[in-house]
Amino acid sequence: MVRGAAPGTSRIFTSGTVHSLTADRPPAFATLGETIVATGSLERLRGMFPDAPVHDFGDAVLVPGFNDAHQHPSMFAEQLLGVDLSPELVSSRAQLLELLRERAARTPAGQWVLGTRYDHTKSTGGTVLTRDDLDGACPDHPVFIRQIGMHWGVLNSAGLRAANLTDASTAPVGGEFGRDVAGRLNGVVYERAVHELVDLAIPAPTLEGQLDGLRRYQRNMHSAGITSVGDALVFPRGLRVLQEAYALGELTMRVNMLLAYPVLDALEALGLRTGLGDSWLRVGGVKTLVDGAIAGGTCLLEEPYEDGCAHGIQATPTEELNEFVRRVHDAGSTACVHANGDRAIRLLLDAVEAAQLANPRPGARHRIEHCTLVDTEILKRIKALDMVAVPFGSYVAFHGEKLPGYYGMERLARMFAHRDLLDAGIPVAGSSDFPCGPYEVLLAMRSCVTRRASDGTELGTNQRISAAEALALYTTGSAYASGEEELKGRLAPGMLADFVVLDRDPLSTPPEELADIGVAQTWVGAEPMWRREDHG
Repeated sequence: MVRGAAPGTSRIFTSGTVHSLTADRPPAFATLGETIVATGSLERLRGMFPDAPVHDFGDAVLVPGFNDAHQHPSMFAEQLLGVDLSPELVSSRAQLLELLRERAARTPAGQWVLGTRYDHTKSTGGTVLTRDDLDGACPDHPVFIRQIGMHWGVLNSAGLRAANLTDASTAPVGGEFGRDVAGRLNGVVYERAVHELVDLAIPAPTLEGQLDGLRRYQRNMHSAGITSVGDALVFPRGLRVLQEAYALGELTMRVNMLLAYPVLDALEALGLRTGLGDSWLRVGGVKTLVDGAIAGGTCLLEEPYEDGCAHGIQATPTEELNEFVRRVHDAGSTACVHANGDRAIRLLLDAVEAAQLANPRPGARHRIEHCTLVDTEILKRIKALDMVAVPFGSYVAFHGEKLPGYYGMERLARMFAHRDLLDAGIPVAGSSDFPCGPYEVLLAMRSCVTRRASDGTELGTNQRISAAEALALYTTGSAYASGEEELKGRLAPGMLADFVVLDRDPLSTPPEELADIGVAQTWVGAEPMWRREDHG
């Protein structure tokens, strides 16, 4: 059963460079069980713990374990069972449809064929596939391909029938259906139409299938130096698989769960709130969504999109949002609300201001998930409310080339605004939103420091931050966002012994080379969870 080093086990760790993220930067630290109990010189620690084995990593660089505050592991564990349509793998419409056709050929007729991480801008030339395209590849199976931002997707005709959707169907509040010029459903479904109609029509995978996906997911995270994640929308079956992995001792990384908004009634009935659990699996808050996706072009904006008159989608009506925030706030829990566009953020700030006015709760640390498009007024309001911002770290690098067409260069100077947020004194956490963006933290650091898209375009260079500030996002910043700054984010006495062994020093590496730094080892609770030499 994996739970970090056994109680009473002492070890000493040292290396040529140790970035402890403390003022004194000691060259070594000692652990007892999974906790750091002392720091200082190697000689001092050997005197204190004469029987402890010494792990000397030579010229390597030690940093606190990377903590991605906002991912979707329980969802991605299921997505691993589908057809991977990632833009890194699929570069054409023909290739994408062939992958679906191949999966259908070995899937019994009538069973779903599911595709994940579909990026229309990179894989189908900017043109969104329709039901007719999918019908041509898979006429005998219901098909759903989920866009990489996870806020919309495309069904074929059999998929529409399986979800009981017809041309006469009405989308739920906060959702939309795509239609052709004749008013016929074209297969595209947005926002709550996905979560409340399509996802419920797709049979749940087996528990063992989910556990297998979670095992594969965790190996990938450890290979990138990630020791903690926030699972940012945990529905009941996601909660089940995470609890099962915990019970089996298969949870090798620490998970801060943001429970999905439909469970709010149950939480209130049971009196459960933020903080329940332990350092491996805990309830970190309750999550809902105000708007859509930045990369999917559905977030809620004050000014219309560059390519049209639309302002985006409001996924949660204002009255419902206000009630959600008030209930979570009054319960003593943390409201963690997805808000990308400036109009969406203002709606959330209105809700939090009202909740705080009615029931003041200093230190509530309500979170703005993504907090993408800001301005001076928004920054002042976030600071006044003591809220935490959780913006995307790698979106300039990964999605950058598509963003000017949606938002224009002026707005991009106010997006993923790490510099402005930090300068305003707002706590900021590091986030990938994986699988919506890449999970590699070192790539995210490069993105934050250079603000350079994959095609070389520099976007919003006024928002550049230093490598040290970028490292802090994914260590101390994410620890603060989950209320765990006394346990995570630094290599100091009383902290969990979660750390990463790197080939090079990210604080002295040229910014454009940050993503090239190799992860040699990842340790969680003073136990090795991943070694490069064990994986070729």
